[in-house]
Amino acid sequence: MILTQTKQIHAQLLNCCWKALKRFCEFPLLSAALVSWEPGQDLHLLAIGKDAGRMCEAAIKVLKDKVSDGFVLTKYGHYRCPDDRILHLEAGHPIPDDNSLQGSRLIVEWMSGLGRDSELIVLLSGGGSALFEMLNDGIDQAGLTSLNRALLRSSLGIAAVNLVRARYSRLKSGGALSFFKGKQLKVFALSDVEHDDPAVIASGPFTPVHKDERGEYMIIGNNMSFRELLAGELSILGCDIENDPSYLSEDHGRFIGMIENELNRVSERDRITIWGGEMPIRFTDSGKGGRCTHLALSVAPLLASHPGAVFIALATDGSDNLSGSAGAWVDAQTMKQLKTLEWDVEEILAQADSHTALQRLGQIIATGQFHANVNDVFILYYTPINCLSWG
Repeated sequence: MILTQTKQIHAQLLNCCWKALKRFCEFPLLSAALVSWEPGQDLHLLAIGKDAGRMCEAAIKVLKDKVSDGFVLTKYGHYRCPDDRILHLEAGHPIPDDNSLQGSRLIVEWMSGLGRDSELIVLLSGGGSALFEMLNDGIDQAGLTSLNRALLRSSLGIAAVNLVRARYSRLKSGGALSFFKGKQLKVFALSDVEHDDPAVIASGPFTPVHKDERGEYMIIGNNMSFRELLAGELSILGCDIENDPSYLSEDHGRFIGMIENELNRVSERDRITIWGGEMPIRFTDSGKGGRCTHLALSVAPLLASHPGAVFIALATDGSDNLSGSAGAWVDAQTMKQLKTLEWDVEEILAQADSHTALQRLGQIIATGQFHANVNDVFILYYTPINCLSWG
């Protein structure tokens, strides 16, 4: 009975996540900013990142025929903006490839050719660091690939990773700004970093060290704004809901303690706690897993004695290190099932092979239609066992 109930709960929680992502991908703050702006006669559009296609579409819906032309540079297989004026380019992520360099070169040449009276709207989202790249002298594509592989396997946070990347790039840390000679530049960014630092988002290609009088920069969404939408969707379940204000970016050990505290709280009502952030893990050569699956499996032992609990770890960009996987969910039955299969959780985690184990149990979350690169979200649903209903 409890197993059936928690599976139903996990399905309801995920349905709320998909609804929130769909609403988020309408980018209301971007639309509102563009509605109140009257551009000149020479307007161009550039969208870079994993959310570039949908951001571009949202901008076009407002600006309509005011846009002359533009580019989208995004990850392979990501959303294509259905407008003939926009040239759609795809490239490698998280490892830059030849298309990253060729597409970026094409965009730089286009920007350099825009007139003095031109206006440029730039739509930035996470993933831009790998997608938009022009190398300094002294490093080639092979060196760039090796560098990025090493950074991804490290446990460094995104800010530290982007600082390293910037040393080898002509576009990062404001470098791309030098190629635009027009009169006005508006940058609208989705933040996938703590504190929404413009210098870190997509490695800050249009973020000058000193304020540029032509420029304007606006954050149109982040992890917390998504979680606020999610909390609204989850409210239909009739639970007490807490949306933790912190951004989790350190080792997941502290977070495990936070989960344990939540499970030990005295409660008479169903409750949901939401957290967000991005906690790095160190990958291995043999492991098949991502941040969210690793975290979910780490939480599973805590839930073993709490049959009314469900935990979800979801990558909002729909990619938890592996194509087609957006994260995972666990409940009290997860540990029991793994023991039946004679799988050792500690060994699985040591090998960073969480995806293999949770896929075997059918507890991997498949990537949905909508995704936005605003980090990860974590949902703990808890029902005191004597409050479970069986109707």
